[in-house]
Amino acid sequence: MSTEQRWFPLPVLYRALDDPETLLRYAAAYMRRRHPEWKPVKLNNYRVLAERSGSSDGEETND
Repeated sequence: MSTEQRWFPLPVLYRALDDPETLLRYAAAYMRRRHPEWKPVKLNNYRVLAERSGSSDGEETND
């Protein structure tokens, strides 16, 4: 099974959030809503590093 990682930009509106905990919650909710197959790993400068697990031959899994 392989793991793919990718950076996703957050909406510009999120730059107004000064509280890191609130930004983290909003980023997690955004990822669940817009990219449900990707799991957030790290938040950096209004971008989210997310990973998606798949089988070694590139097919999607139903986890």
